[in-house]
Amino acid sequence: MSSNDKLDRILSIDENIRFAAICDMDGNQIASKSREGTNLLLSTEETQDTLKHAALAWKSRMKHYDKIGKGLYTLAVYEKLRRVTIPTPEGNILLVTIDNSGGQKQILDQVLNEVLYHDYTKAGE
Repeated sequence: MSSNDKLDRILSIDENIRFAAICDMDGNQIASKSREGTNLLLSTEETQDTLKHAALAWKSRMKHYDKIGKGLYTLAVYEKLRRVTIPTPEGNILLVTIDNSGGQKQILDQVLNEVLYHDYTKAGE
């Protein structure tokens, strides 16, 4: 499945998902998509900077996997949105932003199931 197809599947999970991007472990953007009609809050350059920082943070976390286990995701909560970063089985990072209106736990469970099992319908099982 192509990166763009993966992002389409992520965006289709819930209408509150605003944006999704995939980057490599150096923070280089591979693909990104936003929901049609979404007013993006960051510029392209600011998004790239965010991806670089996310990759650096995951590299730092990976140093401790042998002691604390593999990282599953990080969640940052802001006034205007929630941002989730998830390491993918392919060795990349998925960044997803979600509106602050309801259902974040269910949305996050579905995104994780899509990344891990390629089937977001497994949420709640």
